[in-house]
Amino acid sequence: MKSRKKRRFNFLRVLKLILILIVAGMIYSLGVAVSENIRSNRAIEAFKSRAVFEYEEEFEYVSNIFQTRRYYKVSRETSYELEDTRSVFYDESRKYLGQKGDIFMTDKSPFPGIPVVHQFITFYFGGHAAINNGDNRFVEAVGFPDEDETVWDFIKHPGDQPHDYSATVNLTRSNYWLNPMYRNESDPDYQYYGSTYRREFIGLRVKGVTQTQLDDAVDYATDKVDKNLYNFLYFLDMSYKYYCTDLVSRAYQHALVDEKDQRNYSRALNDDGFITSVNDIILSRETYIAFYVEIRDDIVHIYYLEDI
Repeated sequence: MKSRKKRRFNFLRVLKLILILIVAGMIYSLGVAVSENIRSNRAIEAFKSRAVFEYEEEFEYVSNIFQTRRYYKVSRETSYELEDTRSVFYDESRKYLGQKGDIFMTDKSPFPGIPVVHQFITFYFGGHAAINNGDNRFVEAVGFPDEDETVWDFIKHPGDQPHDYSATVNLTRSNYWLNPMYRNESDPDYQYYGSTYRREFIGLRVKGVTQTQLDDAVDYATDKVDKNLYNFLYFLDMSYKYYCTDLVSRAYQHALVDEKDQRNYSRALNDDGFITSVNDIILSRETYIAFYVEIRDDIVHIYYLEDI
């Protein structure tokens, strides 16, 4: 009888300890997320505070489709900003942002119409990340299964076998980040994000990166296109599957970190060495802000490192 009571007592103690550890872990992760959100917002505001208004224009994106754009020039001050003399724009027309290897990110989730889920993803992980391939297109991991597919289909697939699933690493057809016709009014997300992809997004570059390293990072990501599946488990099953920020950080890990030191939890662009979030990449010691875009009152405000 005493033995049975003792076993029950021990079981309750273990269960209590597990619950305490779970709660402690949740509180810790909340604290980390709060800190990272605050520091990321401060970094963005600091970048914007360096800006000087340059000019406003009615930019004709395509025939008879105009955007009101305001450009804010940010002076290059640090050594890594001055060393990389490339423009942040694709060409002199300034229609598109981005050069090879530039990291584009938004913290807003792709599920604005789903309460709690949207706020949770936005707060803890961020919405999306993609890497510019140098030809005005983006390599990105996207997690939107077709109607005849389920998330479970992706989870149970080993990832290193042939498949015909849709949610994979993808090469976009175009540069969509400033596109004023990204979605129309029939899109359910139109009420939240309007006709553009997102109302805010950020562009980052890696400090001191060489052209060879840029090529290596983009080649690594491009090699996964239409082959490697989206990773819906995030911190598990990472050998052959990727989520968006994970793809970006591991692409740069391939280019920057000695092969023997590489691992699935990327050692590049992610100082905490665990799940790579949008804030992790913004706050990494290896990155810096190259531009920031926000749309207010249908005006596109573009803060960018000046051309030199």
